[in-house]
Amino acid sequence: MGLGYRRWVSANLLREEPGPVLSESILQRIWFEQLVRNPLAAVTGEAIRLHHPGIWNHRPGPDFLRASFSGADGRVFTGDVEIHRHSSDWHAHRHSGNAAYGNVVLHAFWQANPMFSPEPPWEVRQVALEHQLSAPLTELISLFRSSPAEIQTGEKPGRCHPVLLALSPDKLGEFLEEAGWHRLRQRRALARARVVSFGLEQAVWVGLAEGLGFSENREPFAALARAVPVRNLLEIPDPIERAAILYGTAGLLPDPTRTKVSDGALPLLRRLWRLWWTKREDWRPYILPAGIWRLGGTRPNNSPFRRLAALVKISYQYDWQRLMETVRNGDADCFLRIFGSLSDEFWDRHAGWDGRILSSSSKLVGTDRAVALLFQVLAPLTELTEGELGARMENWPAGGDAGLLRSASVRLLGVPFPPPDVRTHLAREGLLQIYKDFCRAKPCSGCSMVEFLENR
Repeated sequence: MGLGYRRWVSANLLREEPGPVLSESILQRIWFEQLVRNPLAAVTGEAIRLHHPGIWNHRPGPDFLRASFSGADGRVFTGDVEIHRHSSDWHAHRHSGNAAYGNVVLHAFWQANPMFSPEPPWEVRQVALEHQLSAPLTELISLFRSSPAEIQTGEKPGRCHPVLLALSPDKLGEFLEEAGWHRLRQRRALARARVVSFGLEQAVWVGLAEGLGFSENREPFAALARAVPVRNLLEIPDPIERAAILYGTAGLLPDPTRTKVSDGALPLLRRLWRLWWTKREDWRPYILPAGIWRLGGTRPNNSPFRRLAALVKISYQYDWQRLMETVRNGDADCFLRIFGSLSDEFWDRHAGWDGRILSSSSKLVGTDRAVALLFQVLAPLTELTEGELGARMENWPAGGDAGLLRSASVRLLGVPFPPPDVRTHLAREGLLQIYKDFCRAKPCSGCSMVEFLENR
C-alpha cells in the first residue's frame, strides 16, 4: 500500500508546523474538554473540585468566564479562569492590575517556574496541570493541534485535485477511507479520554450536544452539556422541568413579561418561566452568558431552540437508556430510528420564541444530522472492536453534502459533491480529515500531498 496516511500526516504536519508544540490554545482546549483530574490539586495541596470549566472566551480578557469549583472547605467559588504555559506568564502578560482580570479565581498553567511562588493575588488558586491530565499529553497534542476555525467559503480546486482524480475509483476510495480511519481513531482517543474524566453517559451527552450544535454553536452546546450533566436530567421525569432547566441555563428562556413573543409561544414560555424561577438560584453559577449563541445565519430547521428540544426529549430516562444500549452495541439502524422519532408539539413547527413558523412540520433532528451523529457519537463510543465497527460502517448511509464537505470536495476533487464511487461514510470523513489537516492549515503551494500521492 506504500506510505500510509497516518504516517504521512504525522511526519509532515508535525514537522512543518512552526512554533511550540504545546501552545496555550491546546491547554485551553484540554481545560474546555475537562480532560484533567477532578479533584485537581492546587500548588498549595488544596483539593479543588471543578464543577464547570467556564465559557471559553475568544475575546480579550480571561480565557474562561464564569467557572465554578469547590475549595477544600466545600465552599463554591464562581469566577474566571486564566490559562498559561508557565506560572510566570501572569506577570509577563501584564495581568496584574488589569481590571479585566479582576474576577479571576483560578490560574491554571502547565508548569510552575523553578522559583515559583503564588504570583497573582493570593485569593486566586494556582494549579499546575503537568501531572494532572486524564490522557497522555502527546495524544492530546495530536488531537488538538489545530484550533477550531470558521468554515471557509469561496473555495477553489487545489494543486492535488488532478492527481486525486487520476487515481482509479478503487485507489481513491482506499486513500480516502484510510484518512477516514485516521479521523475516527482520533475521535475514539478523545472519547476514551472523556470517559476516563467523567464516565460513558456524560461522554455520550457531551458528544451529542456538540453534534447538534453544528460548527456555529458547537462550543455553547458543549458548555451547556457540561453545565447540566445528563445524570441530573435523568432524575426528572417531567419534560417541562427538564426544558426549563436546559433553556434557562442556556440563557435562551426570555422573561415573558419583558420580551415580545408570539401568541402561539406564550403559553409554553410562561410554563417554562414559572418553573425556571423556582430552580434559577440552584443553576445560577452555570448559566451561560448572554451573546454566546449564534442565532443569525442558521437555517430555521437548525435553530438552537429546536436542538435544545431534542436534548430535552432524549434525556427522558427510557429514551436515554435505549440510546446508551444502542451506542454500546453499535446499532446504527436503532440509533437513527431513535433520533428520527424525536418530536415536540411546539418545536416541530417553530424556530424560536418570536413566532417564526416553519413552512412544514420538521423533525427535531433531520436525517442528515442523525447520520453525522453516527460518526460523532456512536462510532467513537461504541464497545465494538475496530474490525467489527468497520464491517458495520460499510452499510451506513453516507449523509448530506452541506457545509464543510462541499468546501473539501471542491478543494480536493474539483467538484462540489464527492463522486458516487467515493460516497461511503468513511471516505467522506476522510475527505474532511485531509481538508482539516492540510488545506485549512497552510497555503496550497506549501502542501506536500502531491508528492505523497506520486510516491504512494
